[in-house]
Amino acid sequence: MRGMIMLSLLDVKKSYKKNKAVDGISFEIQRGEIFGLVGANGAGKSTTISMLTTKTKPDSGDIIYQGKSIVKNPQLIREHLGYVPQDITLYSSLSGRDNLVFWGNAYHVPKKILEERIKEVCDIIGFTKDNLNQKTAEYSGGMKRRLNIGAALLHHPDFLVLDEPTVGIDIIARNQILESIRKLNRGGTTILYCGHYMDEVEQLCDSICILDKGKEIVYGKKKTLLTDTDKTLEELYYELIEVK
Repeated sequence: MRGMIMLSLLDVKKSYKKNKAVDGISFEIQRGEIFGLVGANGAGKSTTISMLTTKTKPDSGDIIYQGKSIVKNPQLIREHLGYVPQDITLYSSLSGRDNLVFWGNAYHVPKKILEERIKEVCDIIGFTKDNLNQKTAEYSGGMKRRLNIGAALLHHPDFLVLDEPTVGIDIIARNQILESIRKLNRGGTTILYCGHYMDEVEQLCDSICILDKGKEIVYGKKKTLLTDTDKTLEELYYELIEVK
């Protein structure tokens, strides 16, 4: 049900040798919202994503998905999770369709419904049959980003993690991706959107957590944060970073 807590991070910490990559982060993501995770390079975003996608275990604290610990049992979230990394995870020698078939098989989507899922994904990311039949090596950067998102949707994830999905692309492709994200969310998908483009986060997100040097410096509903301060998200971000 929309509005219920889907995922919680509880005082999560992670260090690499003497470097505290994440130092006591806590936040909640509600079902049906778009949650923005914001920070500069080195703020702790990538490590946080690595932990909540169960690639890395925290040193301490817990991560709760639908009432149960995924630190103790990572499998609880994996079949419900779609993850779109910043790096493109497509095979350039294959067509768009063949890439989707590959990832559909990797997600164990039954063959009898895979073609239907591919059609659904293409509707979300705005791909035509001609686009699908092209080799991905021929795609623009924006098309690769859109197909990268599509590959993570084939198994109908409840929770989608997007790591900088608009980096390195032009404004038209960027707007296409943002509209695809809105369409997904309107369909009920809960989304964690990780980025450093403040205007995107302000446009898209319902709740926001700003990280700096591994620490959570502000977290809350976007409307509350921006109404209380009468600032844009970018202005608030730089003010908080300077204060720290």
